[in-house]
Amino acid sequence: MLVSVGLLLSLQQATAAELVKEESLSLPIQIGSKTMELETLVVRPVDGDRFPLVLIVNGSAGANPSEMHPEWLAHIAHDFAHRGWIAASVVWPGYGRSTGTFMNKAGNCSRPDVSMFLNAHGDELAAALKTLRTRSDVDPSVTLGLGISIGGASMLDLAGRTDRPLTAVINISGGVYHYTTVGVADPNCSLFQDDLVRDFTGFGRNNPTPTLWFYAANDPYFGPDLAQRLLAGYRSGGGNVDFVGLPPFGQDGHTLYKWNANPLLEPRIDDFLRRNHLPAMNQDELAPLISALTPVDRASAELYLKQVTEKAAAMAEDGTGFYWWYGLRSIEDARRQAQAYCEKKSGKTCHIVAENAHPVDGWQRTVSGSRQ
Repeated sequence: MLVSVGLLLSLQQATAAELVKEESLSLPIQIGSKTMELETLVVRPVDGDRFPLVLIVNGSAGANPSEMHPEWLAHIAHDFAHRGWIAASVVWPGYGRSTGTFMNKAGNCSRPDVSMFLNAHGDELAAALKTLRTRSDVDPSVTLGLGISIGGASMLDLAGRTDRPLTAVINISGGVYHYTTVGVADPNCSLFQDDLVRDFTGFGRNNPTPTLWFYAANDPYFGPDLAQRLLAGYRSGGGNVDFVGLPPFGQDGHTLYKWNANPLLEPRIDDFLRRNHLPAMNQDELAPLISALTPVDRASAELYLKQVTEKAAAMAEDGTGFYWWYGLRSIEDARRQAQAYCEKKSGKTCHIVAENAHPVDGWQRTVSGSRQ
């Protein structure tokens, strides 16, 4: 199963089968006297008028900020749109097609100033929220912040402000590290880490905002020891955290934002959303289909449930096998890929039985094919 990574620019499209639609735009933000535009991908449900808002922001692009676009996290935006949110994925000033300059000053290993870095990016996120909340399709009373790496730490900065602008936060591998060589944390930089812990401690002080944190055991920048220090500091003043320490993920545990980490994250994200009375994924419609499968096919279907949208599943016409494709930008593409994959692997004619979290009309005839 492959991810479609093409950049789509004219994206107010939705066929009759599409449940969500995309929109690419330049989001104007105002910080003091300075005006900038953030390259933004908005994904929202097709049906409905106003939706809770989730603001999604990337981590550092390292040496290639011009190559990072909001489509980088399209799979996360699509998943939240299928949960009933309007999802806005933005990239920082100076990244992709965003105007302005990325603020990359945080002191150094001997004289750190992490708060200068995080406060500046928290201001940018606050300005993005202010603009997004003026949209007629946004319910401004419910706002979730989801950030990756420096984005996760910046979301916690924003959530810690006295006006409590976020309803909840999802922090994936959040933090800031100092480097001389791009992508390699400087050794012997303990004062910088201490400063980061102080900032996290301040973000959590008297802050009831629910937060969900993910860190992998093999994160090269924020490993288990540092993650536990960040957690202890945040909680020390009353910060509200659901902490998920994950086992090693791939070769680099800092890549939990990738679509193939979704089976680890998705169940915990939905549990967090439900416990905080926020819209979560509802896959109950697929229960009758899954219960009708053989044990082997049921195991494949249960793994399918944890994959990112857009996704589709197909079965051979004799009711054998459960084949799927996921991580695409339209359900039409997912349907086509799933059917082709099924026919290649089974050598038989195949029919689509599920699209995202919904069974397809006539699935019963396909599932029962081998018993007719």
